[in-house]
Amino acid sequence: MRKNHPIAILLALASTPVLALEPACEAILKASEARMQQPAWHSITELVGGMKMEAIKSGGKFYRKVGEGWMNFPVDIDAAERDLIAQIRSGEIKLTQCKKTGSDVVDGVDVTIVSSHTEMQGLPPASGQLSIGEDDGLPYRQTAKGMTVIYKYEGVTAPKL
Repeated sequence: MRKNHPIAILLALASTPVLALEPACEAILKASEARMQQPAWHSITELVGGMKMEAIKSGGKFYRKVGEGWMNFPVDIDAAERDLIAQIRSGEIKLTQCKKTGSDVVDGVDVTIVSSHTEMQGLPPASGQLSIGEDDGLPYRQTAKGMTVIYKYEGVTAPKL
């Protein structure tokens, strides 16, 4: 005779579904998680047309620069990143077609290049590449149509406001 275990059944029904991602897709999420663990980082985003944006995490605070001058950034970028990762793992955001496409060197760091395709409700599908450090698993360069982001981790301090 088989026993029903109502607690186990309820937990199974109530738990958020987690999708099994392709190994290369998992590497992209792990790189994001590794960046969140860093005490400091600096991202420099360049868009087609010459627009440049920068963000810094230092001392648990976030800063941004668009145009001239730095300012406090009221958004916890790490929390937003955690939310995105959760949406990918639940299938709400689709991260697919991930594959290692080569290797390169970014700012003296050996990286593996991983391409991917993303689908998010309300936005057009997008494809891009992430260059992940071979030794530390950190993201160093991200490219997509019309955009390049460079990430730096050494010597990053809070900007003068």
